[in-house]
Amino acid sequence: MWGKRIVRLRNWLIGLAIGTAAAGMLTYTWNRSGQHGDKGQAPAPDSASLSLWVYSKGWDDIVHSFGQKHPNIDVNVRTFRSYEQLYTELLAAISANAAPQLAEIHSFYGIAGLMATGAMTPAGDLEAAGDAPFVPAFTAAFRIGNKNWAMPLGGSLPLLYYREEPVKRAGGSSPAFGTWDEVMGGVSGKLAMDKEVPWFFASLGYAPNGDPASAAASRSRTFELWRNLVHGSGRMKPLQHDTAASDFINGKAGMFIGSSEKLPVIERYIGGKFQFELEQLPVWEQTSVMPGVHGLAVTKSDGSRLKATQTFLSYMAEPDTQSALWSAFGLIPSRADVIRKLEEEPGTDERRKRILEAVPQFVARNPDYDDFRKWKQTERKLEQLELNPAEPAGDTRALY
Repeated sequence: MWGKRIVRLRNWLIGLAIGTAAAGMLTYTWNRSGQHGDKGQAPAPDSASLSLWVYSKGWDDIVHSFGQKHPNIDVNVRTFRSYEQLYTELLAAISANAAPQLAEIHSFYGIAGLMATGAMTPAGDLEAAGDAPFVPAFTAAFRIGNKNWAMPLGGSLPLLYYREEPVKRAGGSSPAFGTWDEVMGGVSGKLAMDKEVPWFFASLGYAPNGDPASAAASRSRTFELWRNLVHGSGRMKPLQHDTAASDFINGKAGMFIGSSEKLPVIERYIGGKFQFELEQLPVWEQTSVMPGVHGLAVTKSDGSRLKATQTFLSYMAEPDTQSALWSAFGLIPSRADVIRKLEEEPGTDERRKRILEAVPQFVARNPDYDDFRKWKQTERKLEQLELNPAEPAGDTRALY
């Protein structure tokens, strides 16, 4: 199943230039040379200090490397414990006219609300390194009104991680969990699901070309699957999402649904305690993969700070930096040419190849002004369901 996608990935990458031209609204180019088309080295900006707000771990090394290359630009990093905390405080800072120049943003929600404040600059209007062919699904995640309101750093997809030994003992084959009936069967024991539950819920019913009625019906069936996971099969404990990753690493759960970004952390902390494998979520209602995308949003500034911001975006778009994000964050690079290079490198292990081979299945999800409300409402609804087996599905159109 995974191996067949290698040919699809190569065919997709070969046709990317054609697809990009046909779907221009989903792609954009970061022009290294500015408006005059000069391919020479861009002049260094004046000395400047930038404030960067992030929620991902691992930014220190990236910023340090940038500082070595651009010693005239000082980047001050503030790290938040979650994306929700960053987003909430960013809105408050914008209201107080104290916003950072750069902020890490997620495609789950937020870019539309930030754009509506009038404090943001379309990232596609800024100079940056490139002629970089970006993955269309990644750029679309931040595109509103024919403008790109954040530069995509990279993305991820939902995965099912599982302990390998029980599957081997049961004589299982690959994929070990091709259906949800096999997950319910519990060869590997309990299932732990990470805390981005609205994303996983939406992913299980993601059929972007469906009409509203069929989409609502799909979400209703996904709601019933969730009910069965918790109250029918008893495979998933209710309201244990905050400890899901540690439960899997410590052997309390045999299966774990989480982002592909978690792979480096899982590998590091499992060490040699047991063998594990990964695969895409078993098919339920979904017809394609909805990736999660990290981006850099830019607030309005001028003078040396504007030039410094442009230089930072340029650096983040460079191939070496994109590869570093893959290594440090576990993020699938936003540049298609870097993906191709990583997929073909002998040092890329089979797990990571499987992740990269999924990129052709990614379908764009455009941002919506209602995303934050739907995200929070889906969190609350699934929490109620996990507490109460009789919780009705209700109007699923209000869910993420």
